[in-house]
Amino acid sequence: MGEAPLDCLVVGGGVIGMAVAREVARTGRSVALLERRSETGAEATAAAAGMLAAAAEAHSPGPFFDLARRSASLWPEWAEQLFEESGVDVEYQEAGLLRVTTSAEAVGDLEIRRTWQLAQGMEVSGLLSLEELRQEVPQLGPDVVAGLHYPGVAHVHSHRVAEALAVAGSRAGVRLQLSAEVTAVRPLGDLLEVSVGAERQLARRVVVATGSWGEEILRGLGVDLRPEPVRGQMLALCPRGLSLPEIVFGDRGYVLQKRSGLVLAGATEERVGYLAEPTLEGVARLAAMARSLIPELGLAEFSRAWAGLRPFLESGPVIGPLPQDERVILALGHFRNGILLAPVTAELVRGALDGGLQPAGLTAFSPRRIPGG
Repeated sequence: MGEAPLDCLVVGGGVIGMAVAREVARTGRSVALLERRSETGAEATAAAAGMLAAAAEAHSPGPFFDLARRSASLWPEWAEQLFEESGVDVEYQEAGLLRVTTSAEAVGDLEIRRTWQLAQGMEVSGLLSLEELRQEVPQLGPDVVAGLHYPGVAHVHSHRVAEALAVAGSRAGVRLQLSAEVTAVRPLGDLLEVSVGAERQLARRVVVATGSWGEEILRGLGVDLRPEPVRGQMLALCPRGLSLPEIVFGDRGYVLQKRSGLVLAGATEERVGYLAEPTLEGVARLAAMARSLIPELGLAEFSRAWAGLRPFLESGPVIGPLPQDERVILALGHFRNGILLAPVTAELVRGALDGGLQPAGLTAFSPRRIPGG
């Protein structure tokens, strides 16, 4: 408590918290990032395949689709900046994506998806047969019935993103505190008092980016938000000479290949509380899904399986200052899209700190729409 108050304290060291901390530090503000674990990027970030696919993640037109598209458009420059600032290549690749189905009944859903996406100006093919889809990815299995092609959809290496953000943030002046679990944020005159165990820290602004945790902090702020942890299991395979030119996104999961040659298969969505370990059942489901989409993966060498907890909110992401105390800014509920939405979230939080208005169409994510917000 003897130290000078920080301009901004960020609670949570996943990709969202790290992206926000780096962005704020680049404005010249003093910033600290507090992470409850002994390492950053260990939960939802670690479980991410790194897809930047607004077309696959959004199920209808609206604010979330607009947010995802905006963030995806920021990623090429963001990846370059991270490399310049950290020396870490996040492996940004514009690979393209096939959105396929193995169910004849689901073909109509693809047509509906294509219709609204075309109306939104998205580049997407007409409905393609298996033979046509194999012109893009020859290894597709016979279970595939039809699909859509999205050229230019990109992906990154999520672990490299976490590494790049940690290095870039540090070089920008972010003070990282690990094994630092925040239990409360309270007003203290013109400042905010942040409880970290038995210690207290002071800051002018606090950003709450706690992922699947932080309910106690939110409750203390009078905010009725309970992010639900949803386990996502991932599988990594070493294929034998297989080269997948595009992301293949099916009814029950997806496969994509990283620059190293590893093929990632993901991801489960399991409501099992705070259990973050992979299971035999989960791995078996992912393996079956991968073989259904790309039969040759049945001969691939098993590399490893892992899991992380992704923060789900029924309302979708919540980004912005609390109306009852605009010194507290929320950046929560990104679920399976933290990597995709990191650039735009950092941009919006910086705008909130600068006192600017949210861009038109993005006010749908304001805390004003939630109880206590």
